[in-house]
Amino acid sequence: MHIENLFWIGYVGGALCLLFALLQLRRILSLPEGGTLSQGFSDALRKGTWTYLKWQLLLSGVSAALVFVFLVCLVYLRLVNRMSPLAFLSGSLCGILVGSCSSFLTAAAGPRAAQAAGERLDRGVDTAFRTGSVIGFLSVGLAQVHLTGWIYILRPYMDYDPGAVARTLLFFGLGSALAALLFRMGSVFVRAASMSAEIVDRELGLPPDSPPNPVTVADRMGHSVSAAGNAADLYCSYENILFSALFLASGAFAAQDMTWNAMLLPIAVAAMGAFACLIGFLTIRPQERGDRYSLPWCLRFAGLVPALLTAVSTVPVTYFLTGSWQMCFPILVGLSLGFFANLAGEYFTADTYYPARALAETAETGAAAAVTGGLGLGSLGAALPALLTAVALAAAFSLSSGTAEPFKGLYGLALAGVGMLSVSGIGLAAASCGPVGDCAANVASLIDADEIPRRRADNLASIGASAANGGRCASAVSTALSGFVLLVCLSQILGQTRPEPSLLLGAFGGILALFLFLGLLLLAVRSSTRSTLSQARRQFQEPDGLLDGSETPDYAVCVARCASSSLLGFLPPLLTALIAPVAAGLFLGPQGLLGFLGCVLLLSVTMSLLFSLSSGILGGARRYVESGRRGGRGSDCHRTTLTAERAVASMGHTAGPSLLSFAKLVLTLSLLCVSLILTYNLPGLLG
Repeated sequence: MHIENLFWIGYVGGALCLLFALLQLRRILSLPEGGTLSQGFSDALRKGTWTYLKWQLLLSGVSAALVFVFLVCLVYLRLVNRMSPLAFLSGSLCGILVGSCSSFLTAAAGPRAAQAAGERLDRGVDTAFRTGSVIGFLSVGLAQVHLTGWIYILRPYMDYDPGAVARTLLFFGLGSALAALLFRMGSVFVRAASMSAEIVDRELGLPPDSPPNPVTVADRMGHSVSAAGNAADLYCSYENILFSALFLASGAFAAQDMTWNAMLLPIAVAAMGAFACLIGFLTIRPQERGDRYSLPWCLRFAGLVPALLTAVSTVPVTYFLTGSWQMCFPILVGLSLGFFANLAGEYFTADTYYPARALAETAETGAAAAVTGGLGLGSLGAALPALLTAVALAAAFSLSSGTAEPFKGLYGLALAGVGMLSVSGIGLAAASCGPVGDCAANVASLIDADEIPRRRADNLASIGASAANGGRCASAVSTALSGFVLLVCLSQILGQTRPEPSLLLGAFGGILALFLFLGLLLLAVRSSTRSTLSQARRQFQEPDGLLDGSETPDYAVCVARCASSSLLGFLPPLLTALIAPVAAGLFLGPQGLLGFLGCVLLLSVTMSLLFSLSSGILGGARRYVESGRRGGRGSDCHRTTLTAERAVASMGHTAGPSLLSFAKLVLTLSLLCVSLILTYNLPGLLG
């Protein structure tokens, strides 16, 4: 049997995922949106989303075109093969497609989830989960079809050389990483719109959910924008870990003449994980008449069933392809790591558990004390996923013969990442309940729904928020796992074993680049807020009836202003991410580059966990008070938790996710540059 002819299994897994996503999409769009008023705000949200996406696509298209032209120039200089620019372009376009579709789908599903939750909470959860399944299975299916297609294209072009095939796959990994970072422009848009709406509330007494507020649509569509960034980031992580496994497989089993077997294994695990997710999804039914305490267990069970099915199905396949039971253990380690990291994120941020409740109980001491408590609990929460990641790395390396055969140990680390992300389709389905639930709650508040439907929509948002925070925690862990694999790959490629002073210089350079990126990103939020707020104030200076509600504000102008200013503000951090790794390698050499990348990876993951969990815990405390405890809405405790959450929202919703995308792009770009330099013996970077 010719193992290299079995890569078609990637087509099967990807096609099943795409077909399932299409069927679920038709079912969601057939659901009612509610009354006339709800449909009106739904149309406004969709128009606002399209206005934002025009600016997002402008940034993404121009950036991808410039890199494509640069790669074409390298082709004419005979530094890369002719397939490299096309691979990069296809990776970028797929990432852009996933992000754009998820943004539109979240905006369309929000009113439908609000209508379903108004009838019964479990129906709202079911609608939100089905919406997330479309996004998750679209990302996974497109990644599998895309990667498998390129393997079949490159094999004859590269004379069936597995190493050359794996090196070329780095280019579409670079394309997906660039698309993921570009879609983090939305995090600047989200915070700028939210802060502008809050300032209008303070100056004119128009709450963010008040229709006369000109920024209310820009603020309320922030959840669909966030969903786009999350989906593009998942697509990037999924492709990165797959091409990393293929890259390491080309050397791990070369001595046994089983290279194609080792390259097929990640594709097979991904396909079986996708099939397990389909089976797991069909067995999940939200508990009828369930509440905010019992329904989250349905989402957790939705992640447990596919993990168990994948674990059982991959063991015989792994033994068949590698002839060893040892490569089964890293996959099991990765599946366990993803599940427990998700649980850790949910526990520390859900309003039904102790951390958020304890913080809400002490909120009466003031906003400063609440922020301090949130950061303290967030630090403790970040320590648990970091410990789980360290244990998983050590276990995956040692259980895959890493101590005796280092290359197999590194391949085992990559398999652990593949195992973790093989069930990411169902994981993103659960995590996407957060943006959909928030959108449903926003629609319910905008149309001034009755008390019971509005409370159910708020409960749906609470359930989705805890699932989304668990997804963020798992995303940070997957970034750490895949980033560590790429970093060790670079170390092995460069052959750097003896420490040099430049290693320390590179570490400080990594700190400098990361804080430069972070500072420019937060300054972009400030400048975009100023620009959006000036447009909102201009509308109130005109002699119309905005304040008394007789006139309708121009929502589209505020959305366009916020999107355009976010684009301009995002350019400096984007250039920092592209220039910093090249400059580090050029001026500091191999050891400096390794120190730079190691520091960037560790700081990005830990700071992202700290920011995301701190913001999530404060959000859980606010939702706990809003559910009727400690005085409920409008009480002093509610105002304190709301103020504290807003104080760290920029770090949790903007800085945290963007740092992960920054680390992925920097690592992928560095690996690509080093591979080119070693392949063509270029001077400069390697000193």
